[in-house]
Amino acid sequence: MLIAIGSITINDEPWLVRTVSLCTGSRVAGFRDAIRQRDGRCVITGEEALGVGESRWFGFEASHVFPLAYEGHWVEHNYDRWITIPSANGRSINSVQNGMLLDATIHSLFENYAIAINPDV
Repeated sequence: MLIAIGSITINDEPWLVRTVSLCTGSRVAGFRDAIRQRDGRCVITGEEALGVGESRWFGFEASHVFPLAYEGHWVEHNYDRWITIPSANGRSINSVQNGMLLDATIHSLFENYAIAINPDV
């Protein structure tokens, strides 16, 4: 089922199979923390993360807009040209500009292409 406000167009742009890439390990800890600090809530539902003062982020996950698993594709196509805020570890794919805080259920829907964000609108 497809629900939309406005018109829908289909394009022939290639898509990359997504897998849930939870922000774990020291490589992405800075990314996760920066996204949490910036957003503080699910950017799609607006649901506020409770318990933030106690560092409890249960049910919220920092998500890469462009999948971390495809960093090679990111580099090959020079997508970092759009990044103006560097990441703590120097890898542009981990910039806060490539991330958003999502409710865990919304994150799952996003990773499985059940919902999408149109960057052209």
